[in-house]
Amino acid sequence: MSLKPNSLAYTILLAGISALPPLSIDMNLPAIPSIESAFHVASGQGALTFSLFLLGFSIAPIVGGPLSDRYGRRPTLMISLLAASLAAFACMLNASFHFLLFARLVQGTAAGVCILIPLAIIRDTLSGTAARRKLSGIMFVVGVAPLVAPIIGGGVLALFGWRAIYGIQGGLGVILLLCVIPGISETLSPELRLPFNPRQLASGYKALFTDRGFLSLSLPLAFGFGCMFSYIAGSPGLLVGEMKLSEQTYSVVFACTSFGLMLGSMVSGVLGRREVHSRPIIAVSLLVMSVSVCVIAGITWEGHTSLMMLLPLLLLVMLCFGMMQPNAMSEAVTPWERMAGTASGAVNALQMLVGAGASALVTGLAGVLDSGQTMSVAMGCSALLATALYWVLRPRAARS
Repeated sequence: MSLKPNSLAYTILLAGISALPPLSIDMNLPAIPSIESAFHVASGQGALTFSLFLLGFSIAPIVGGPLSDRYGRRPTLMISLLAASLAAFACMLNASFHFLLFARLVQGTAAGVCILIPLAIIRDTLSGTAARRKLSGIMFVVGVAPLVAPIIGGGVLALFGWRAIYGIQGGLGVILLLCVIPGISETLSPELRLPFNPRQLASGYKALFTDRGFLSLSLPLAFGFGCMFSYIAGSPGLLVGEMKLSEQTYSVVFACTSFGLMLGSMVSGVLGRREVHSRPIIAVSLLVMSVSVCVIAGITWEGHTSLMMLLPLLLLVMLCFGMMQPNAMSEAVTPWERMAGTASGAVNALQMLVGAGASALVTGLAGVLDSGQTMSVAMGCSALLATALYWVLRPRAARS
């Protein structure tokens, strides 16, 4: 018997599907040195298991979204979960390093489809504040995943070795698939399904990327994601390299700031239950995020960096993104009834594209500026662009 869309179990299942990709990314991080040693590759080459996963993860939503609009959410989700599980199990094989990289690319591609389906399902079944509350709950669980994944990965690595990490990822995918089969029925009615062909695909994306309403939400969300990625990419150099924090202390700091993401999702859910409109939440979140990043930039450029000054500001940045994310996602996808999968794919692809660009900016500036300046410049560019794009692209109806 299928679960009811407004039930807690339904939310937990969708949250589990959404959390699988970040778990698959971050559980792998502690194992990178062991992978390099096992395959006798140079130091740094193990990070390709991360890069190839993200490559597939960022490209897949562009095609996966339209596929779900054509064939339905349920079959697309089940096939992507099955593919992600099989690819994770393939990573366990005692094969070559290149085979491992190929399997991670496939796993990332399948995960990129998995993560967009819950948003499309919510669009199919809920609207307004109910959809925002559901998304806030899911984003809360997704925010927990990066906190626990490295801890789980490190524990499994110490007890069973790096191959077991991929075994657990594959097992989680199988469990989710077995829950989806009886628990989630098809949410896209046959009359709303769109044909899948290159011309239709191009037409759909043209409609999305020429719509001011969609752009005014998806682009600020993407650059807000870029601000968060700038922190993730730049914080090790600042906190460990420049401020000389131990790896254990850095993990605690990272966990504290990640808690801001979960807290923001909780606040968004509370505001949704009180029927506060999403546009003011997004506007205030972007404004506070931009001001906080500017203060961080001032601190790092003056050279008076201290953990006590940085931590509350970084927590505030993450909290603001946690508040705006479910609201912007819901509002961006809601108008596209016949293209919810395509719209969901576009939102996720934009986030990953801008996140990758922000990470590349951090890397590019590393040889020119010190670590704190590098991080703050990348965060500042992303946050200010997000705020500017939101106000410039707002439809007239949203301005009144």
